[in-house]
Amino acid sequence: MNHRAVVAGFKQQKIQFFSDPQWIIPSLVSPFLFTMVMLFLYGDDVDGPIVLQAVLGGGVLGMWANTLFASSFTISYDRMNGTLESIMVAPSSIYSILIGRSLWSTAIGLVNAVVVFVIAEVMFDADLTLANPVLFFVMLILTLFSLASVGMLIATAFIRTRMGRVLSTIAEYPIYVLSGALVPITVLPEGLRVFSYVLAPAWGIDAVKRAAIDGCESMFGVSMAVDVALLLALSSLLLAVAYVVTRRVERRMLETGSATRY
Repeated sequence: MNHRAVVAGFKQQKIQFFSDPQWIIPSLVSPFLFTMVMLFLYGDDVDGPIVLQAVLGGGVLGMWANTLFASSFTISYDRMNGTLESIMVAPSSIYSILIGRSLWSTAIGLVNAVVVFVIAEVMFDADLTLANPVLFFVMLILTLFSLASVGMLIATAFIRTRMGRVLSTIAEYPIYVLSGALVPITVLPEGLRVFSYVLAPAWGIDAVKRAAIDGCESMFGVSMAVDVALLLALSSLLLAVAYVVTRRVERRMLETGSATRY
């Protein structure tokens, strides 16, 4: 991995974020509206844990939406601007560049989660109390890492397709639901839970909820240590698969002389 390429990818994604106002919608507006609707639906008949569940859902939505859109759109922008081929033939691997871009998306995702919490506290007087604040923020960062690993795999898979935006839109809410951010995995049909077990963010969200809500039981019926172990293992596996896919795509593009698959 080329560290200079990682830094360059981070800076490029930062510039793109601030120069394009559309990023404000998935990063800030959408999670805020989702949290606001959930809190209005609950009204005054809810207790602290349920409100915290709604706020956590909004925060995770913002993190995931930002990661997903950044992962798919960044390649689409390169293709539209005519810079994808130049990046692919550069000495530095595109894998390093995508890591830098994912790090920026991860940082914005963390800011997004904090903003949702602040809005819920200030505007709705949610009176949020975390059971274990230190563990909560550690698990939140690890969950962001798992989301970034999913984003890396999506970004590498979208290099050779022009359907990145469409596919990312299709994938947004299914993964959001299967990860347990919207509703507990236990309420999903048995056949769908299998997909949740292989999603790294699902184990992170499970740990985040248990660290935030006192007495919250695991959606998977496991200990916190198992949550962390599977989160790290699955995230590392996704990064490894993303690297293999990147190398195969690079080789294929050099053989065909084309960066686009129609």
